[in-house]
Amino acid sequence: MKNIELGKGVDNLQFGMSREKFKEIMGEPDEVEVMENEDLPEDTSEAWHYDEVELSASFDKMEDWRLTSLAVSSDKFTFEGIDLIGLSQQEVMDQIEMMDLGDISIEELSDDEDNSQQIATLLDVSLNLWFDNGILSEIQWGPYWDEEEEELIWPDEE
Repeated sequence: MKNIELGKGVDNLQFGMSREKFKEIMGEPDEVEVMENEDLPEDTSEAWHYDEVELSASFDKMEDWRLTSLAVSSDKFTFEGIDLIGLSQQEVMDQIEMMDLGDISIEELSDDEDNSQQIATLLDVSLNLWFDNGILSEIQWGPYWDEEEEELIWPDEE
């Protein structure tokens, strides 16, 4: 089991690390997805997908290609020692509320009645929880955000 650490990363994968250091630990990704913002060319990011461990990592050009978010969809990852992947939305929300992580906003992403997708966002701790048909399918998190400075807080700077 690997424990997700809010604001930091997971195990030896720490937010703020370089793509090179990440690749030393994880090896070559199965897929690299490049996302470009046509209006802001400097706002380019890469998502690296590792299918076997069900992990994706994002690196942003505006942050000197440092690791800015992780997403996992495997029950091999725990959150505060709890395996949340595969739990119902109500079970997950009950756990999150007990952890007192701040306000939760929930957004409906699908308009298809047979296939509902929702995202629960906890801005205070840079956490997104993705639900497919009422079941947690993915946990996505990143470094904390400094409201005053309007910048990311890297784990090594805390």
